[in-house]
Amino acid sequence: MSEHYEVLARKYRPHNFKELVGQTHTIRTLVNALDSDNLHHGFLFTGTRGVGKTTIARIFAKSVNCEEGVSSNPCGKCATCIEIDKGQSVDLIELDAASHTGVDHMREILDNAQYTPTKNLYKIYLIDEVHMLSKSSFNALLKTLEEPPSHIKFLLATTDPKKLPITILSRCLQFNLNKLSHDEILNHLKFVMNEENLKFDDNALSKIAEFGNGSMRDALSLLDQSISFGNGSVVEKDLKEMLGLVNHDEISNLASLVCDRDAEKILLFVKEMAHKGENLSNALKDLTSLFHKISIAQIINDEKQFSPELMDLANQFTAQDLQLYYQIAINGQKDMSLSPSEQIGLEMTLLRMITFHPNFEVGEKKTLDLNHSVSLKKSPSKDNSKASSTSSNKQSDISIKEVNHLDIKSQDGWEKIITQLDFNGAAKMLVKNTVFKSLIDQNLTLTLSEEFVNLHTTKTEGSIRNALHKIYPALVVMIEPGETNGSSLSQKESVKNKQIQKQTENQFLSDDGLQELQEVFKSQVDLKSIKSIKESDNV
Repeated sequence: MSEHYEVLARKYRPHNFKELVGQTHTIRTLVNALDSDNLHHGFLFTGTRGVGKTTIARIFAKSVNCEEGVSSNPCGKCATCIEIDKGQSVDLIELDAASHTGVDHMREILDNAQYTPTKNLYKIYLIDEVHMLSKSSFNALLKTLEEPPSHIKFLLATTDPKKLPITILSRCLQFNLNKLSHDEILNHLKFVMNEENLKFDDNALSKIAEFGNGSMRDALSLLDQSISFGNGSVVEKDLKEMLGLVNHDEISNLASLVCDRDAEKILLFVKEMAHKGENLSNALKDLTSLFHKISIAQIINDEKQFSPELMDLANQFTAQDLQLYYQIAINGQKDMSLSPSEQIGLEMTLLRMITFHPNFEVGEKKTLDLNHSVSLKKSPSKDNSKASSTSSNKQSDISIKEVNHLDIKSQDGWEKIITQLDFNGAAKMLVKNTVFKSLIDQNLTLTLSEEFVNLHTTKTEGSIRNALHKIYPALVVMIEPGETNGSSLSQKESVKNKQIQKQTENQFLSDDGLQELQEVFKSQVDLKSIKSIKESDNV
């Protein structure tokens, strides 16, 4: 490659709104505002890395300062447009808040805001990762942001808008940039490869788009690496070697083995993958993605839209099995880092898919016979072996379904689960305010009292799910807001506590000595101060 090689993320950075990929709602708003010359003084662009926050800000800067006039389509040829593209414009002040958090630096910059632009119509402040500013710096910024001079525009970008003071948020137009879709990234990667006149496989670019995870910059950086690795071409074979990916055919075969619930073949298959040096963590991720694709194919059921191979897999699985396997695969990915090895982690995850299947019973595929044979070998005498045999036979009558699958039919059963499992903090308060609605094929649906909907966050739901999965790994939990009509455990406890408190008050107030004191001192007892002895001990 040339010594002046320019990385693809910079070389193919959009120079106008028409070249931008995705973010349609943001572009539409900005284009209308620019074309009507109805511009706010402060703009905040939020979103994850690589979705176009600073790119949009730079295009906006060109749009308002282009020498041909304010419009949504800057010429890109005048001196101002070229200077902004090269990062050499004196009237575009770019600041990385992550490395300039101090208030002194911010004040120095803002002190110059009162002066008119050197050569352009507007002086523009582009502050990246603005949430990294200190409290004092925010205060300094706020002073100028409240009443900015007419020649100033503020363009703020952040990946974490929750850390911004509400005073800053309220003075800016906020644009939330979405992650780019897989197809948006893939189509752009194809465009880049065609422009570069390089060879590529569609499957390889699709995998790169997937690894981009919504970030165009991440995808282009990986594409750069792939081009170097493949010496000017991007093919699936090279990408697999570079990233340690597993062949799609192998993942499809593994899915079929899981469907057949053949433990011996599954263990042998994993052993062969490990022997070949495959990345087993990626294999589990690919298997999880395949379960998702199969589920989509089942629901849509369009042979024209999906490959014959995928439709064949869709016909092998039931919808319930796919939900079970997907959930176990997701949890298995979390456990991979804690496993003694990748091979053990993958094997145990796959064995869970088999043993937690509703139709599985001990001995179905001879996967648990080893446990019984070991216990018999350890028996030191015939008498003990007889007892062990009796115990073993009794244990074989209990299916995994009965031990590891939730089986409740009413609110009473759900309340026993609440009291038995280790729920903590907000998660405990949330479950105590839920009412059992239904349990179908390990899909548990709960009704949450509308008064406590604010507790239903991603964090609390994850905490509830983790506590349940310690005992019931196959369980899928759905929490819906609604009327609980006093039936939740918390509401019952509240009623019971009020009854106990009322009894305590009546017992206390009926005391003859207390009544005499009230009469002598012409006073009354503060009912809130009345507590049972147990409550007093806990204070």
